[in-house]
Amino acid sequence: MDSKLKGKVTCVDYDPQWRDEFEKVKSYLYSLLKDHVIAIEHVGSTSVIGCVAKPILDIDIVIESNENFDSVKRILESVGYAHRGNQGIEGREVFKRLFEDDFMAYHLYCCQKESKELLRHCSLRNYLNDHPKVRDEYGKLKKRLAKMYPEQILDYMEGKDEFVKQMLSDCEEKGYLMSEYLFQHSH
Repeated sequence: MDSKLKGKVTCVDYDPQWRDEFEKVKSYLYSLLKDHVIAIEHVGSTSVIGCVAKPILDIDIVIESNENFDSVKRILESVGYAHRGNQGIEGREVFKRLFEDDFMAYHLYCCQKESKELLRHCSLRNYLNDHPKVRDEYGKLKKRLAKMYPEQILDYMEGKDEFVKQMLSDCEEKGYLMSEYLFQHSH
């Protein structure tokens, strides 16, 4: 495991530096993968302005199709990432960095543009950015769970499960649940 990720489950208040840190990692990854990817997305709680989060970036590399995956995998492995499979989540391939660098901690995923997991990640980010009341409620829950389960990440994740399911339901009801990937950012 990335040494920056070891230790306690910690949730902290939003830090505007997370956006800058994402841009640094994105720039590095894009320099390696620009010919093979559609986009590199900042997702998860660190991508939501004002949201309490574990200080770990979630990054989705977006590819057109499975045909691009082998190239992305080969390039990432050549610079020190290990492919860890989908870890039980269809449509999301996990990569772990096996080296130390100056970037903050991050989780790295590769998703096809049709991946339900990618669409879910982007939908939740957009929904929480537009709904500060829900974002703040979610943050309070995460801080409470981090105190209850300071070293049990699975219990922490399970504790968020119902809230996340409700947010996804709200996303669908309010038209936020993306049915296709819409590239929104410039490289």
